[in-house]
This record gives sequence, structure tokens and C-alpha cells, in this order.
Amino acid sequence: MSDRIIWDKNAETYEEDVFNVYRNDTKGIIKKYVKNYADKDKTVIDFGCGIGNALSLLSPLFAEVLAVDISRKCIDRAREIAPENVVFKRMDLALAKVDLNPTDFLICCNVAISGNNKRNYRILANALSLLNKNGTAIFVLPAFESMSLSTWRLIDLYNKEGLKISEIPQGELMHLSGERRAELEEGIVYINDAPTKHYMFPELFSLFHDTSFQIQAIEKVEYDWETEIDSPPKWLRDPYPWDWMVEVKRVK
Repeated sequence: MSDRIIWDKNAETYEEDVFNVYRNDTKGIIKKYVKNYADKDKTVIDFGCGIGNALSLLSPLFAEVLAVDISRKCIDRAREIAPENVVFKRMDLALAKVDLNPTDFLICCNVAISGNNKRNYRILANALSLLNKNGTAIFVLPAFESMSLSTWRLIDLYNKEGLKISEIPQGELMHLSGERRAELEEGIVYINDAPTKHYMFPELFSLFHDTSFQIQAIEKVEYDWETEIDSPPKWLRDPYPWDWMVEVKRVK
């Protein structure tokens, strides 16, 4: 099944199926970084806009928002809430080449997350290719290390209830099953039966740091434990689950 079909199918139940990063960013990390690049004379690209969760943040800060997505149905939903300075374009973000005007600022939030790493890496490369010299992109990506933390916490909670790892309900640890080992080695973790790419910290440097691009910052976008574990105990606090936020600048 193609990504377009998958996201068209998810459009109607997007809020239930897709985690809202902007709403759950407890420390406002993404907003802080985006505001650093606010410019009422420039266009920002929302590369993988979905149903428009970022538009209320981006629209007041820039002259125009170019919101791009593979799904026509997601774009149709985003139009319903879009301010006047938002322009939409439907496009497969993993094309060999994307036909868009370059920009000084771009955001790509949990877009390159499918079970197909070839497409994921192409999406990231295409986003970078749209930057002018000295332009900046903000990427938000699921963290493999956070998944490991959440899994360890889950096992520990069951242990405190007297359950061994072999006694934990099978559905809780399906992402660790032997039949999914090859995918796990590629950073593909199943969340609610959906294969989801997670990125390891060293991987960020192989993707975003070379002679043309430099990583300016890496931050943890932290979320409450309720986003990972049903009814977590009140004592379960720091370290919290997180996504990686990577600030990348084009230097050549």
C-alpha cells in the first residue's frame, strides 16, 4: 500500500491515529526554535503538513506558509483551519526531485517515519535540498533511545507488579519479537501495528552533517508519560519520553 493511500485513509481519524507533537511538546522547544527564524517578509515550508497542526504556529510568524503533503485528503482537512497566508501543494515528498522554490526556513515534523527507510531518507534529503545557502531546517524525528527507555520502564512496572518478562501480555512487547528483529535493526518499531521509523542519535550526524550541511542543535522534545504508558504511576517522571529535534543549516 502506497504512502498516499495510507495517509488518505488516515485523514478522517488523524487525531486518533497520529500523535500531535506540537500539542504535547511540554517545554515548547519547537515553538522556541521556530520563533528564532520568524520573518514577516519570507515564506516557510511546512514539509509534510498533515492536517495542519503547525499552521497556527507558523502563519503569524511568516509572510506565507507553503504547506506540502502527499495526501489530498489531509490537505483538504488542513484547508478548513488554514489562515489566508497558507498555500497548499500536494506532492510525494520522496520523489527523486521535488519541484519547489528554495527557502530560508523549513520545518519537517515527524514526516520521514514510514517503514520504508529508502523513502524516509529521500524525504529528509529533499527537505535539505530546498534550503538556500545559510537557510535552516528544523526536523522532528522519533527517537530510538526513547523507545528503548519506554520499553524498559514498561518491563520495570510489570516487574514491580510481580510479573516476569515472559508473563507480560504479548501485545505490549510485540516490537521486540524475533520475527521483527530485522526491522528493529533498521530502526523500524511497530506502534499500534504501524511500522514507524525511529532514529538513533549517531544516525542524525550521518544524515545531517557533511560539507554542505551542519547540525546547529539537537534537543529533546519531551512528552508526558501518559503518551507512552496507560495510567502511569505518579512517581514516574524524568527522564521523559522524547523525540529528537534537529536544527540543520546549509553552509554551502
